[in-house]
Amino acid sequence: MTALLTIENVSVAFGGIKAVQNVSWQIPQGSIYSIIGPNGAGKTTLFNIISGIYAPDQGSIRLRGEEIGGLRPDLLARQGLSRTFQNLQVFMRMSAADNVMVGCHLHEKTSMLAQIAGWPSVSRENRASLERARELLDFVGLKDHQGRSASAMSYGALKRLEIARALATRPVIILLDEPAAGCNPTETAEIETLIRKIAASGVTVLLVEHDMKLVMRVSSRILVLDRGQLICEGDARRVQQDDRVITAYLGTHGSREAASA
Repeated sequence: MTALLTIENVSVAFGGIKAVQNVSWQIPQGSIYSIIGPNGAGKTTLFNIISGIYAPDQGSIRLRGEEIGGLRPDLLARQGLSRTFQNLQVFMRMSAADNVMVGCHLHEKTSMLAQIAGWPSVSRENRASLERARELLDFVGLKDHQGRSASAMSYGALKRLEIARALATRPVIILLDEPAAGCNPTETAEIETLIRKIAASGVTVLLVEHDMKLVMRVSSRILVLDRGQLICEGDARRVQQDDRVITAYLGTHGSREAASA
């Protein structure tokens, strides 16, 4: 498979604490790739480096061969990288369709002057964005929520709404930060189905998630971090059987008990 995203020797430290240390790997195009690790492993920090919230102290991040390390999130979105957040970032007073249209605005071409003047091109573009928003709401299973205020939607529906808005930016890769966090089993199953649909549509998925059952079911490949370092990379079977992964999650004493169980 062709590498869509390449990370080489990426490191970052905060106040002398090495949060991520010399991490390197490649994400194949069209895959569902997950990052896992115990609390404090550096998962969120690495996610934030890739998505432009933090700049790496060293190393290279390339999307389709172009260096993107240190770019602002809005510039990354224009390059085809979008993300969601563990804590919902939804406009609660806006309708579901309007929330998704916010993502569509990234690719709108009409100028501020045209919008102020009310030129016909603005209306055409708004209609196109609304139609795109409706298509995406249908894609994430929220077809009947188009005109509903976000504040009236369930938590699981809001999770999918945020994903729809991220997809509205037309990403080639989408970073999902704990999309199933706080979801009940039914909502988690809906998220799993959606992740598979996104990958099947041609958009690469990079996932950080604490639900290990979900991760093991959907992931093409899994990267495991511990104390900021990469300790294992491979498919679910390899990761589940790796001694370093077992030790990182259970501790030395716990891993011995697990081995003898």
